[in-house]
Amino acid sequence: MNRIAGNGSHSRHNYRIFMVINSVGYIGILVHLALIPVFYCLGFPGLAFLNIAGSVLWIGAWSVNHQGRYNTAILLMTVEVISHTLLVVPTVGWQAGFQYYLFAAVPFTLFNNRFEGKAIIFISIAFCMEFLLLSIYTSDHPPNPSLPDNLVKLFGRANIVIAFTAQGVISYYFRLASIYLEQELEKQAHTDPLTGLYNRRRMLDFLLQQGKLAEREQAALSVAFVDIDHFKKINDNYGHGTGDQVLREVAEFVKRQLRKGDTLARWGGEEFLLLLPHTDLDGARVLAEKICGTVAEHVFQIDGKDYSVTLTIGLCEHRTEHPIEKSIKLADIALYRGKQAGRNRVMCYS
Repeated sequence: MNRIAGNGSHSRHNYRIFMVINSVGYIGILVHLALIPVFYCLGFPGLAFLNIAGSVLWIGAWSVNHQGRYNTAILLMTVEVISHTLLVVPTVGWQAGFQYYLFAAVPFTLFNNRFEGKAIIFISIAFCMEFLLLSIYTSDHPPNPSLPDNLVKLFGRANIVIAFTAQGVISYYFRLASIYLEQELEKQAHTDPLTGLYNRRRMLDFLLQQGKLAEREQAALSVAFVDIDHFKKINDNYGHGTGDQVLREVAEFVKRQLRKGDTLARWGGEEFLLLLPHTDLDGARVLAEKICGTVAEHVFQIDGKDYSVTLTIGLCEHRTEHPIEKSIKLADIALYRGKQAGRNRVMCYS
């Protein structure tokens, strides 16, 4: 996974992982620090030393998490939980509840993206086997010396609360990560990767919605095709990389000229589709001519070179008695006529 940048910024997805490690890290460090004097006073100096070592390991994991080394942090914390459980449970007994931390460690381990497929199954089985073996061992080997019953009950209840709190934190951020991935997939399905505009598929859905809305409200609605003139020459003379940059620059420039509520999408190649709600043909022509004029006057700087481009725009006002697909076709016809008439102009279908 990517490291955190020098200014402390994270990608949105990595930030979720950073936060779950950070939150669980705080819990782990506090628990270990609290157990050091407790075990020492109870006459378990070995376990007190174990928690000193555990605290150092958790602080180290917390530190590498802040360096962006998320997988390493998760691995260190997981190894410590496994080791701590193996040593503490046989010493203080099953009823003290230290084995419950294994439940929180299982989903936490899944945030490590080095583990996939069979590795995840193996790790889950390993946690289960450790839990079962500890249960079997402690049933046949009671702790010696044993802790007072009231203290064992206190340990058990406290460990249940802490383990479930940690699991709740992990589940919360796991859910956020899932929601983020779902949103990203939906965005990719609806967005043109080059320009960041709606793609053709998303725009068709949006056009159908707006067509029905205009029919219901008897509101004006105009559709426009926007085409970059002689775009093939740009690709042929300067390369497709420059052509892609021209597409991005023009898309961003046109988008800045639009009003609130207007929608621009990349239809395909060098063609864009513009949807203008609550706009009749005259209003659409005024906006289209403004866009054409400002683009023609603008000098685009790409890789240190100046480029000038012009646009041809074909307009059609949608008639509510016709399907929106017909208005798209008529706007395309207007665009074709504009190109036939010499380009760098606005042509209305009427």
